[in-house]
Amino acid sequence: MAKDMSQGGSEVMEKVTVGLITAPGVSERLGRDIINPLAEAAGIIIDDTVDWDFDYKTHPLASSSEFISESFDKAESIRRDNGWDMAIAVSDLPSISSGKVVVSEFNGDKKVSLISVPAIGIISTRKKLRNLIIHHVEQHYDDDPPGGKGAIKSNFMNRISVVDPGEDEASNNRYILKSTIAGWLKLVGGMTYLNEPWTAVSNLKTIVALSFATGTYISIFSTPWELSLDYSLWRFLLLTFIAIFGMTGWLIYAHNLWEKVSTKNQPSYRYLYNFTTVATLLGITIVNYLIVYMLLTVSIIIFVPMGLFETWTEIDPDIKWMDYLNLIWFSSSAGVLAGALGSSVEDEEKIHNVTYSYRQMYRYRQIEEENEKISKARQSEEYAGQEQTHDESEDD
Repeated sequence: MAKDMSQGGSEVMEKVTVGLITAPGVSERLGRDIINPLAEAAGIIIDDTVDWDFDYKTHPLASSSEFISESFDKAESIRRDNGWDMAIAVSDLPSISSGKVVVSEFNGDKKVSLISVPAIGIISTRKKLRNLIIHHVEQHYDDDPPGGKGAIKSNFMNRISVVDPGEDEASNNRYILKSTIAGWLKLVGGMTYLNEPWTAVSNLKTIVALSFATGTYISIFSTPWELSLDYSLWRFLLLTFIAIFGMTGWLIYAHNLWEKVSTKNQPSYRYLYNFTTVATLLGITIVNYLIVYMLLTVSIIIFVPMGLFETWTEIDPDIKWMDYLNLIWFSSSAGVLAGALGSSVEDEEKIHNVTYSYRQMYRYRQIEEENEKISKARQSEEYAGQEQTHDESEDD
């Protein structure tokens, strides 16, 4: 912790530099959104006599959730290299401890904290993240025990318990969500949000186009019209359920998105990634279904006149507007089922981009490349040192 001095040598103000390290993606954008007000918040909540300076850096930290110690080591190294007083790492990786969801953890000796963004959930994410960052800065600055005199009080913080990670862990304090079920639901929701399924909807145009084309094609025949008039509500719901879950299942199968049993991943994280993949693809499929429904609404109203609808069907001679909606519903479900087969021709990278496992592999490659560069730089320095020593011995 440095102190600024005026020209006369009198003490002006203590300066504390906090480094914020964020993972690429949503975590990075969240960090950039909240970093400007952090200095003011730290002055109000922690100590207004301190000149708070928040620095920023983006880094993947670790390749997967299983390597928390790797994240702490890298964050500590970045803190030292940048001359920060403390470092707060904001990760998009989930963390599980004894079946409980880990929100954050920190090491007071190393002045390093690690916050798991998905554990925060999808409601008031920025506010919760800001409060957590300020809370961890306060712990490192005052060396108070967790939950001490200066702890931030909020509904979210009240749902958190403090546990001892154990001697073998990289951190010496860990915050977990008290409720296991609510914690897992919050975590899956947060991970689904970080997958950014809305970005994939605009990219998967082939599925929407094929679904719409199929729905439009079958709507020109009388058999779907009669089926839509004869179907009861539960049949429509069943057909919709089959269409949505059928496409989701086919996307997972066709693009090999299901995490299998492996010695490289722990069961809890494997279940978590699979749940998140299903939730993400379900969200994408539902949005695609609604898009197809809206497109078919325009198409069928234009190309299926009510008089023709009444003439070609014998089940109900009195056609109402509700029957049009049922026909659109039927055509949309049938079209989405056909669109599932079209997902096989989508770009693999577009589909894989919305899954955690793919991004973990990408981070792994990034870290490997960085480590390789560092290793080559050290070898070059050693070689240069040996050359210099050799030249000096020749001069002697």
